[in-house]
Amino acid sequence: MAGRTIVLTGASGGIGVALTDYLLQNGITRLAVQYHTSSPDKLFAVLQQHGLDPEKHCFRADLTKEDDVRAFGEGVRGALGTPWGLINLAGSSSNAMSWKLSLDEFERVIASNLTTTFLVCREFIPAMRDADGGRIINTSSVVAFTGVPGTSHYCAAKAGIVGFTKAIARELTTRHITANVMALGYFDYGMLYTVPDDLREGIRQQIPAARFGTVAEVGGMVSHLLSDDSGYTTGQVLHINGGMYG
Repeated sequence: MAGRTIVLTGASGGIGVALTDYLLQNGITRLAVQYHTSSPDKLFAVLQQHGLDPEKHCFRADLTKEDDVRAFGEGVRGALGTPWGLINLAGSSSNAMSWKLSLDEFERVIASNLTTTFLVCREFIPAMRDADGGRIINTSSVVAFTGVPGTSHYCAAKAGIVGFTKAIARELTTRHITANVMALGYFDYGMLYTVPDDLREGIRQQIPAARFGTVAEVGGMVSHLLSDDSGYTTGQVLHINGGMYG
């Protein structure tokens, strides 16, 4: 994988920074990472620790906007060439019961998760098709399959990513491009630590594995899905959740 370009969106969040570090530690140095609203300081520090220039490898873009996504794609291809792998981690959520949820907030969460996935895939797929090969990894969530009160908009967006990915997997297989979904449970990073301690403990108690996931457990799946050995795996949902759903 060392000579192949990999793109990671949503890289400045907690799990995004950790996954960036994991990929770099495992020899993926042609790495383009994207951020938008979160502070990039930790992300920049990780890149610099591995001897990479953030100016070349890090791109700021609002992935809900077509012009930003187009500029992001042009920047990546100009700096690092056509990607072999695309990992869509970008997204956001909020909390409100469905009957109290404003249309603006519903649409914002759909856009930040599902629309971004569509726009980024649409931007990079043509060059990947021309190269006759590649890997797309989109990110869903365990809540898309179980439902959680107060997150109807997030559940809908993450479920939409599954359907979208299954469709593009069918479209791209003749060009030797796979498209799969990682449906993540609760990991020991980022948004999990924005909730109160008692709620976080309640979540942990619902996990059969009795713990939160680690970045290596995401990174290991990413590494496999990016590899040549995963060429017969496409249109699949890989559940990484400690037994909460499967």
